[in-house]
Amino acid sequence: MSLIQMAGGIALLLWGTYMVKTGMLRTFGVKLREFLAHRLQNRVAGGLAGMVLAALLQSATAGRLIIAGLQSERLVTTPMAFSAILGADLGSAVMSRLLTLDLSFLSPLLISGGTILFFRGRADTRTGQFGRIVIGFGFVMLALQQIVASTMPLRTSPDLMVLFEHMTQMPAMALLLGMVLGFACFSSLAAVIITLGLVSGGMIPVSTGLWMVLGAEVENTLLGVMASMMVSRKRCLGALANALWRTAMIGLAAAALVWVPEIPAFFAGLEDSPIYFHVAFNACVCLLGLPAAGILGRCTERLMPGDDASEEEEEDFTRTAGLFSKESLMGSAVSIQRAETEILRLVKAVYTLWQTLGAMLGTNPPKGDIMMLLDQKAHLAVQCTTISRYLGLVMRGGLTQEEAWRWQYLKNLNASLGQQLEVVDQIVRLTDDKKCSRHRAFTSEGLVELEDLHGQVLASIGTLGKLISSTDPVERQALGRTLQETRGHLIQLSYERTEHHMLRVSRGETGAVETSALHLELQTLFIRFAGLVCTSVNIEAQA
Repeated sequence: MSLIQMAGGIALLLWGTYMVKTGMLRTFGVKLREFLAHRLQNRVAGGLAGMVLAALLQSATAGRLIIAGLQSERLVTTPMAFSAILGADLGSAVMSRLLTLDLSFLSPLLISGGTILFFRGRADTRTGQFGRIVIGFGFVMLALQQIVASTMPLRTSPDLMVLFEHMTQMPAMALLLGMVLGFACFSSLAAVIITLGLVSGGMIPVSTGLWMVLGAEVENTLLGVMASMMVSRKRCLGALANALWRTAMIGLAAAALVWVPEIPAFFAGLEDSPIYFHVAFNACVCLLGLPAAGILGRCTERLMPGDDASEEEEEDFTRTAGLFSKESLMGSAVSIQRAETEILRLVKAVYTLWQTLGAMLGTNPPKGDIMMLLDQKAHLAVQCTTISRYLGLVMRGGLTQEEAWRWQYLKNLNASLGQQLEVVDQIVRLTDDKKCSRHRAFTSEGLVELEDLHGQVLASIGTLGKLISSTDPVERQALGRTLQETRGHLIQLSYERTEHHMLRVSRGETGAVETSALHLELQTLFIRFAGLVCTSVNIEAQA
């Protein structure tokens, strides 16, 4: 029965921390990212920012994921990310000490008060989400009491007492048990609380309890790296530096427990010694790691060099995996911002693709280069589909009116990008079929006209990227007017260019006659592509 009670307490702890974490991210997700990005200017500020982040989210892992996301977007350096993660681990440990104080009288007050706030305000309002956060804190406090209480009946189990006696003689077994408990509970805090209950009940000595806490630290280290790799395997260097540093510190702590008996003796004189050891260990890791953040960051970057091509391919894979992770879909505001970032990245990729496509106008590239161009287009089309699926999942989470407006705009914009890629596919195949494979060429005058039109379309894609990334309403309006004017100008220009082309054909110019149909078709497709780009402004207005 005590094991069932412990399992229920662990489940309640996980649910409580989840409620706090999701409530914080849904209410303050974007502001937390902005707060963290602005504070990561030096190592001390980064460490303090990480502490605040972990304390608010009640999860060092969630803090690591946000930090890894910022690093994957190249907003912070590896030393700054490492400093923030050190602070997040320490902040989580300090909160575990505060939550394990005898605050049992607060639990029913928090749960009842949070329930009133949650039902008084709708779930998509700040009041409702704040109520969710308060309920979560109440559940966490109640769960910690239940976990400690569930360990008391275990002292009467003869089988467990034999296991505990073996652990007393074999510290490695205690370390392994702490690590297994951490993974089984999906929480190093739960493992530390169980250890606290075993030490408080006299079932294991303090020295054995310290080894179990050290095992929980091993689990916390491994889990942090695995979670951060979901964001970016090559750019989670801050988390990797933290893992290497924590591994070294765990080894040092293990040696200290073996060779310095004064350490277990000191903690044996403290009440709740496993909690204090947990805090002390993370404090040492943070305080000793911050001065060495620059060196550790550079060493980690040298360990993971990677070439640009393989890094870009790997980044696409991990970014897709990160999009569909639970953390990425936890808060609607953060999810929409993430989708906007991915769409902006896609617009930049379309800009590069269109720029590369211009080489087919003046030359007849080999078949292999054309196939690579089509592969790039197909790759971007897959990304476009992925974003569309992601937006569909975001919609299920419940959106405010403003978020729903932004969601519709991004959904339509992403669909427009998909249509643009289809036009690119038509241009490449048409040019290959009617010019490159037949070794034909445009007239010098016709080539100048097409290249000029291509350049103006390229400029409109760049303007669209600036419009998406801009946060200034005045600038967005100015960029929108520019796109609208560009569309009208290109339509008028196409009429004039058609007249010029037909005049060359009437004069019987060889190149003009051979490529007449292709010239007009490309001109039409260029204008159609430009129309899709420029009407993105209308999409925003209609959303």
